[in-house]
Amino acid sequence: MALKIISGAGRGIMLDTPPDRSMRPTSGRSREALFSSLGDLTGKRFADIFAGSGAMALEALSRGADSAVMLEGNLRHIPFIERNIAKLRKAGVTADAEVLRRKFSVGAIRSIGYCDVWFFDPPYAESADFLRKLLEDESTTALWKGALLIWELPDTAEARALFQQIDKLYELFDCRIKNLGGCDFLFFQLKAE
Repeated sequence: MALKIISGAGRGIMLDTPPDRSMRPTSGRSREALFSSLGDLTGKRFADIFAGSGAMALEALSRGADSAVMLEGNLRHIPFIERNIAKLRKAGVTADAEVLRRKFSVGAIRSIGYCDVWFFDPPYAESADFLRKLLEDESTTALWKGALLIWELPDTAEARALFQQIDKLYELFDCRIKNLGGCDFLFFQLKAE
C-alpha cells in the first residue's frame, strides 16, 4: 500500500509498510484533513498510539512538532517505523522521535507522560474497550489535562454505538465527532474544572 508524508519538511517521503495486511493505516486523505484541522504543531509533543508504520507521528514531526512518541506492540511493525524515522531524518527533520515497543496498557500510556496531542487508532473490534480501560484510571485522565485527544472511530455502526455507552467519556470530556477525509474521528478534551 502506498503511504507517504503529506506535508512539511518530509513531504512526499514514501513510508515503508508490511506487504501483508497486518496494518490498517489512516488514509492519506484523512491524514491530510486531520492535520489541516490541527493547525500549527510547532512546540507540540505528539503521541501516536497503535502506531503501525508511524505515519501519524511522522506527519506531525514533518509539520513542525518538537517531538513524537510512537507506541506499537506488534514487534513486526517496529522495523518499518525505524526505517520511516530514518527517511525523515534524511529529509532534515531532527525532532525527537521515540518508539516504545510495548503492547497497549494503562501503564504504557502513563509511561509516555504529557503530550499536547494524542492520536489513537486501535483495532476496531477492541476500540471501545481500550478507551473504557483508559478512562477508568484517574491518573491517566489527569495526564490529559490541556491535551487534545483524537480517536479514530470504527467504521461500523454497531462498533461505534459502543462509544455512546461509555458514560465516563461524556462526564469528563467535551466531545465532538468530525468526518475528515471520509473517516470519523472523535475529538475530546477534559472539561474545564
